[in-house]
Amino acid sequence: MEPTHRKKILISGKGRTTAGIAVNCLRSQQASIYYLSDDRAEDEDMIRKIIADSEWRSGEKMEVSKLKFISSETWINGIDIAVCITEEDPGIKQHRLLQIENRVAPETIIGVNTESVLLHDLQKKLKNPGRVIGLNWRDPAYTSAFLEIITNELTPRSVLQYMEATARNCWYKDPYVVSCGYSIRARLLAALAREAFYLVEHGYASIEDIDRACRNDAGYYLPFAGNCRYMDLMGTYAYGLVMKDLNRELSKSEALPAFFEELVRNGKTGMSAGEGFYKYEKGEYREWEEKFRKFSFDIQSIIDKYPFGYVKEEPAEVNQSNDE
Repeated sequence: MEPTHRKKILISGKGRTTAGIAVNCLRSQQASIYYLSDDRAEDEDMIRKIIADSEWRSGEKMEVSKLKFISSETWINGIDIAVCITEEDPGIKQHRLLQIENRVAPETIIGVNTESVLLHDLQKKLKNPGRVIGLNWRDPAYTSAFLEIITNELTPRSVLQYMEATARNCWYKDPYVVSCGYSIRARLLAALAREAFYLVEHGYASIEDIDRACRNDAGYYLPFAGNCRYMDLMGTYAYGLVMKDLNRELSKSEALPAFFEELVRNGKTGMSAGEGFYKYEKGEYREWEEKFRKFSFDIQSIIDKYPFGYVKEEPAEVNQSNDE
């Protein structure tokens, strides 16, 4: 696969995240996007709104003609990368991967979102498991530099090099690679959520307290430095002393707290339902979505002012017959 050739990308899935990925890929000047849709009218309308919003906020015009909607019966030759987004169910993910594998060439790289399912489990039953990797995005995908690439011992080095360079140079991402076969982003967020639930359940803090603590402290430094670099900035010795005592108290609960289970059981599943941890008035969900999109552009522009200084690389040639 030549590094300068015009890529063909297949995107399979539904919902806002999938639509955002399509818009993110449209920003590349060397890609044709094929969007596998079961409900073209709904998906096309969502993508059209995202493009309009992105162009208005960024001033960047997109070549919409590069995006083509296809049905499950359509066969597209020469797909370089297939991006698959499904709900977090191993059976559904594996079924979708088998469908895609039977529709694309053996050298096509297939990326699937996975927060809780091991990559090895998703590779089972596939004819060419090494070309399947985990790709986790963040919503909105077209503003954030986040991309998590999950690999394991079956992943050829050439596939990894190609995906890293494509993510940086074509998708405007600052990717990181996990070689253990599962998501570290999911584990970090789960640890934070588990401790937050513990503090609320035992009456040490309220939901509002948790949000204030995260937003007004970590929310200021994480976009600038991340966890480890911030500890370097503040002095790792102090953190060593504090964590030595705190580690004994951190929650190790394997069960969801009763108050959270009750929320879900009563259908209080978040803004779209009108209530989650907080209550929301009718129409407030859309207002929060709009604010979040604006914030995503604003925070990305701030992050871009203080880059980590990574060097862009050209996509490597993919040759899976010479796995290293």
